[in-house]
Amino acid sequence: MISPHTLELTMDTDKDIFHRWRSSAKSNVSYNDESDKDYALVKNGVTVWYHKTEFKTKIKLIVNPSRVLGHDDLTKLWKPKPKKIIEFIVRLDAHLDNYFNAEYGIEDFKLTRIDFTKNVRLDDGKKVAAYIKVLHNIRKVKGFSPKDWKDYDGYDENASFDLEGNSNGVQFVAYDKAAAIKNNVVDSEYKRKEMKERLDKAKGILRLEVKLTTQKAIRRYTNESDTVKRIIDLCNNSTEIFLDTFIRVVPFGDFHKKDKVVKIIEESVSNKHLKRKMLHLLELIPKKKSLYLAQKALAGRNIEKIMKMFAELNVSPVTLSKRHDVKHLSNLYAFI
Repeated sequence: MISPHTLELTMDTDKDIFHRWRSSAKSNVSYNDESDKDYALVKNGVTVWYHKTEFKTKIKLIVNPSRVLGHDDLTKLWKPKPKKIIEFIVRLDAHLDNYFNAEYGIEDFKLTRIDFTKNVRLDDGKKVAAYIKVLHNIRKVKGFSPKDWKDYDGYDENASFDLEGNSNGVQFVAYDKAAAIKNNVVDSEYKRKEMKERLDKAKGILRLEVKLTTQKAIRRYTNESDTVKRIIDLCNNSTEIFLDTFIRVVPFGDFHKKDKVVKIIEESVSNKHLKRKMLHLLELIPKKKSLYLAQKALAGRNIEKIMKMFAELNVSPVTLSKRHDVKHLSNLYAFI
């Protein structure tokens, strides 16, 4: 099941309105001066962020729909069915009405980001790490480049594979949910005891996310301009939106060591020209350190045919390295 996991709603404000509400929020024990975030509604799935730059003042809402609906997103992602989507919107609007003393509601905010999530429960932390390691061998695909996290405190590159769209406003992320909590990369608003409980629940979960982070990306998937209608439209199409990026990033097929894939190709592909191209692609990926650059270096017009044949054989052209402890990982599409 694919679920909308995080929404960002933004309201541009003038300085007077911004400082009035921030001053009010600062009187709450739930307010964090360092981050300028108010966690008064966090148990209801909403974090209020008073975001100020040199030229603009904004009030942002970071919304977790699962928690708004009363679920723990680690164990039960909500099903974005029409009735549940309306229930989510009604509950969220009620929380905002209470927080802003009926002065602002959903329609006063603009949808500026939405994430779609799939939890792949492997029940084995080592297997989660193995999937992330092989995904790193994809590195770069058409339209996406590895995200630069070198200046991000607490980030563990071995526990996450991150791609950022070059110009499309889309991000793809695969990460070890337990490691992310342990390293305090996500869910940093939780206290130590709560973090421990969440860590126990998160063990063995490979979290896959597709994020629409710009208006351009959001408009690609909905023609609606009204905030509520946009949310409804996007939530209704969660699976299609997620897969649109997922199939561009992750090749179809099981992951094997290279010698195993070579053997499968040698035994299964009768077309000599196609066989030669497939074997050449296997050699190029580790040399170019990128699936996309290897495909370009192949310098042929039959890339789609080659990739289709890999899919028909249910083997990925991205292989497990010699130093990889595992010899086989199942096709990720089997979990979607």
